Amino acid sequence: MGGSGGGGSSGAVDYPLYMQVVHGNWLDHIGHDIITTSITEVMNASMGSSPWLGKAAYNPDADIASYEASLAAFKVILSGVIDTTDWADLYAQAETTLVGVGEIALTADVTAYAAIIDDNINTVTLPRFRRGMQDINAVSSSAFVVGEAIIEGFRDRDVAKYAANLRTSMGDRKLTATDQMLQLMARRIGWEEGYARTMVEAKRIKIVAKTEQTNQNDKLDEADALWDFECFQYGANLLAGIGGGTTTPNTKKTNTNVSALGGALSGAAAGATVGASIGSGFPVVGTIIGAVLGAASAFL
Repeated sequence: MGGSGGGGSSGAVDYPLYMQVVHGNWLDHIGHDIITTSITEVMNASMGSSPWLGKAAYNPDADIASYEASLAAFKVILSGVIDTTDWADLYAQAETTLVGVGEIALTADVTAYAAIIDDNINTVTLPRFRRGMQDINAVSSSAFVVGEAIIEGFRDRDVAKYAANLRTSMGDRKLTATDQMLQLMARRIGWEEGYARTMVEAKRIKIVAKTEQTNQNDKLDEADALWDFECFQYGANLLAGIGGGTTTPNTKKTNTNVSALGGALSGAAAGATVGASIGSGFPVVGTIIGAVLGAASAFL
């Protein structure tokens, strides 16, 4: 196998011949291979061209301002909600809308009902009453006048009762309309809240994604800038390999932002499922909670 490595009395170091042959082949296979760029040239080319020059983290100010404006608008909506005032306004609106058409229809309906009663009095009730009074020779008595007055009084009472029932029904319609408008207002506020929450979550994901993009680009620039140096590192390891003096090349770190974004998205989906199982009022809250837990778990 050849002589063993070691130093003589002069302190020179020698290695077995087979190691020298293999090492020589690796370094210069046919005796003409040379490195055309020196470490000095590579370092001079790299000086002043740092991949970090001019770099800056993604600025989320515009996104933050956007969702802060959305939240501020939602706050204005909430601050404008006053229970008693809103209810009174909605009732007044219902009254204006219904009375504008309903009052005309109500008056016409009462008039028609009164006409029906008048026709029945003139064609049926009064003739019968008069015939009966004639039969007892009481046409000229005060009882005849009182009797007609009573008939007319019952007529007025029935018409008034009919009108009162119609107006009561109209009042019920106003209350129903007010309730419907209140429900619509509550749903609109809920939609606004859902929009604000969803928009904030979307902006948050965008910030994470853009930060991930910026970080990844920076790492690619760094890897490109260090490539030549790493080539020298591998060459240096090859030179030192015969004597065991190698070093570990630069180990690339994984980008945690990728897993953070993935965790946030998968967590948001899980949270939405949980929220949906709780009730229709909680899916957005579940989404946000899930996103936070997902993002946190990505760093574990």
